[in-house]
Amino acid sequence: MGWKQQQAAILGLSLVLLALVLTLFLKKTIEVEERIAAPGTQLDGIRNTWGNGPIGRWMRVVHVYFFFVFRNLPRIGARIESRMGDENETLPVGLKLWVMLPVSVFFTSIALSIFAAWYLEAFN
Repeated sequence: MGWKQQQAAILGLSLVLLALVLTLFLKKTIEVEERIAAPGTQLDGIRNTWGNGPIGRWMRVVHVYFFFVFRNLPRIGARIESRMGDENETLPVGLKLWVMLPVSVFFTSIALSIFAAWYLEAFN
């Protein structure tokens, strides 16, 4: 399989994964969001602002994902966590993986696709 076919396959995987994240996996993301989005926090505002359309769903999924990613940063993680939401009770690892794994794979596949396009000199 050549580079162009691999890039097309990666882009196809990305689109399928995006559709899955916005439909099937959204129920688990909403469950996580309900547990960590305290009233008056950024996650609560995102939910109210963007709604439940496709773009709103994507914004909600990405913000929940970044809540888990950024809160572990040294020195600024605690501030980010308090501003975005609050994990009062420890969430089960399996529930966190429903958010973390698909979005991580999506971002990785997009990065691979961009790298493949750069390698194939598609930007020239």
